[in-house]
Amino acid sequence: MLRASRLGQRVVNSMPKRAVASVTQVQSSPSTKRTRSVSKKVDSEDVKPPSSPKKEVNADESSPAEKENSSTTKHARAKKTKDTDECKSPAAPSGKDHFAPEWVPRNKDIPAGDLHFARPAKDHIRIAIWNITSLKSSDKKGLMKYLKAEEPDVLVISETKVNEPPAHPGLDSMYAHQYWGIGEKKGYAGIAILSKTKPVDIQYGLPGFQDASSKARMITIQFPHTVIVGTYAVNAGDQLKTLSNKMQWNDALEKHLLNYQEKDVIWCGDLNVVWDDRDLADASKKWNKSAGYTQAECDAHRRVLAATQMQDAWRVLHPDAVGEYTFYGWRGNCRARGSGWRIDSFIASPGAMKRIAACEIRHAIYGPSDHLPMRN
Repeated sequence: MLRASRLGQRVVNSMPKRAVASVTQVQSSPSTKRTRSVSKKVDSEDVKPPSSPKKEVNADESSPAEKENSSTTKHARAKKTKDTDECKSPAAPSGKDHFAPEWVPRNKDIPAGDLHFARPAKDHIRIAIWNITSLKSSDKKGLMKYLKAEEPDVLVISETKVNEPPAHPGLDSMYAHQYWGIGEKKGYAGIAILSKTKPVDIQYGLPGFQDASSKARMITIQFPHTVIVGTYAVNAGDQLKTLSNKMQWNDALEKHLLNYQEKDVIWCGDLNVVWDDRDLADASKKWNKSAGYTQAECDAHRRVLAATQMQDAWRVLHPDAVGEYTFYGWRGNCRARGSGWRIDSFIASPGAMKRIAACEIRHAIYGPSDHLPMRN
């Protein structure tokens, strides 16, 4: 939660303003005037571990062993090289694999009945992030049920897969200011930030990243004292085919975040990287094999954090947590097995981190998406 006064504006209620880029159209009706910024598609709580196991339903490979060498010298050299490589990254597996603890729910659908979440203090702003996999799909599985219970002041949703700003009665009733990042590829990616307070500036895409898809992957909104960078980060791809693209993304991202050093910055959303082996299941089997958990990606992410002096808010507030994930893939019965990844988070600048009072994963809210929502 953030203190509302730091946003520099009060929360207002009005009909929603949906934006995609730079050309403004004004539509009027007898009862309301709605401003919609449109462009061509140019590119584009919480289950904290209790003292005894308790499920919240209302609310909410190590590297292969070296082969024997006939030459002792070659064997020793190979082993030394392996050990050196493993030690280069703090993200490398520590030797013990983890899964979600027993208290984490294993439900495959959003809980039945009403959802209830504690409300933040009046002087705080609640931000929620969620990779919804698809607006159309998640809408049928309980998207609004969660949002009505959570009532975030700012909502960052990724992988929306919409082709134009949607006319959505539920979202319209909650958010007066809507900004949709849409790419040129239909039904692909997508990012949106919905807010009850009007920002003073909006920027689509990631400057310096030479890929048209960035307009569907990042939106930066500014308030007088706070910057929110909503993100659906690029993925290194199957067999790491697009790893070089991910590295270019990180380089551009670092420069982008450094532009806002004078303000409190919250970079949040689906970051598509895990840089701590406590934050994914079977880490030893995935190291340098699975997109999102390679030495190149982990080290690049850590460099961004070091350069910007930003911190993972969830990890700061949960320093000893193991196996609390935000993503359980649909395939492989991952949810039931407790096999997941924590690839969604809030990354905060020093000033913003001082004002974040809570950061939680909504462990019970599974079903509308294969990701879980988080809130600050």
